[in-house]
Amino acid sequence: MSQFVGVDIGTTRTKVGCYDAEAGRLVALRDAPTAVQDDPWGGRRDAGQVAASVGDLLARLLADPAVRLGDLAGVCVGSVGEEVVLLAGDGSVTAPVLAWFAGHGRETRTPATAWAADDDTFSVFKLLWLARHLPGELAAARTFTSLADFVARGLLAERGAPVFLNVSHSSRTGLLDVRAGVLRDDTLPGLGITGLALPELVGSATVVGRTSGAGVLPAGVPVVTGGHDHMCGAFGAGVRRAGDVYVSAGTSEAQLLLLDELPGTVEPGVDTGIFVAGGLRYLHRATPSGRYYQAWHQLLFDGVGDGVMWTEIAEVVDAVGPARIDADRRTARLAAMPIDVTRAHAMASLLKGLAVEADATTTRLGHLGNTGIADVTVAGVAAGWPTWRRLRQEATGRRLRFVAEPEATVLGVTALAQLGATGRADRPVHLSTVEP
Repeated sequence: MSQFVGVDIGTTRTKVGCYDAEAGRLVALRDAPTAVQDDPWGGRRDAGQVAASVGDLLARLLADPAVRLGDLAGVCVGSVGEEVVLLAGDGSVTAPVLAWFAGHGRETRTPATAWAADDDTFSVFKLLWLARHLPGELAAARTFTSLADFVARGLLAERGAPVFLNVSHSSRTGLLDVRAGVLRDDTLPGLGITGLALPELVGSATVVGRTSGAGVLPAGVPVVTGGHDHMCGAFGAGVRRAGDVYVSAGTSEAQLLLLDELPGTVEPGVDTGIFVAGGLRYLHRATPSGRYYQAWHQLLFDGVGDGVMWTEIAEVVDAVGPARIDADRRTARLAAMPIDVTRAHAMASLLKGLAVEADATTTRLGHLGNTGIADVTVAGVAAGWPTWRRLRQEATGRRLRFVAEPEATVLGVTALAQLGATGRADRPVHLSTVEP
């Protein structure tokens, strides 16, 4: 049995893939939008709708002739980390899932509650929002879990299985004592939320049961806990040792440094967590680089194909310097422009500035972790473009290793399935480098 299924519930799209260990690659992939409904705070999801979409995608995946049902050895589910599902005693969902990127938490993170966590996207502030705006739905709940673990639990044959939460997602709740590796039982009562029991904390890459056979998957396939999508992507790319750095260039550019032990103090803007494997901790900083890029792309290249944009940028990239990016204040000041400025000059300056900011973040994490960083692994759609890779490499003296596989996160989830089911995991992602 050598095939492993991974489910990646991402911010905008949900992907399911089948990794074949003998072939060393994904042999089948299906995807669909991750449903989100508008609300005044920025968006919410229906957990049942997401689970149904995953079921449809799995059915389509298993219909692919490259997938051999008799060889399925594990299934794992990963997702964005901060989105929580409230569950009643019978396992039914009692409230909407607040989208991680929405502004619900900004409303509830006040000086009186800020002690719970620094990041207003953390789950604890979503729970506070629910307590304020949907108190009946919160009161009907007995516990909670992550979106990924909710979907994974629905695959189990044992319907009465305990509600569990993997440690990777717990790191994004604001409820985890990262150093001790346990959920704090005093945080929610301290915020006035009572009657909500903590879920059972389990490690990522842990087998929590087997499939029931009632759904599209055959009976008896091990169900393995996943983790936060950035962490799954890092694991799939071979970032698995203390001192390794991973950059995930997506909607929010996440950068993390793996460590055996956390430093005594951590600066504001940097958070900590438990990695998906190896008992490692991490330092993590998110920069809204993807949002900066999207805003400028819409302003300058709306309706223009990416190939055209990158061709234009390549022609002028040496004519401008990097923009000055202040990620904390979310501002950018473009470099001096030539008199015959084009849209490509402006975009090139912005991208150079983001490259400089990324390298500064790496340096900052290295200082905090008291470790020298020589290599950095970089993933994301942008890494597929040679000019973007060149800009990133020219902004640093470190060697950058770019993930050539566009579905690194799905591969990482399948690698966790393999690790949980067999005790070992391949390194399926192919990396490329650019000469400094």
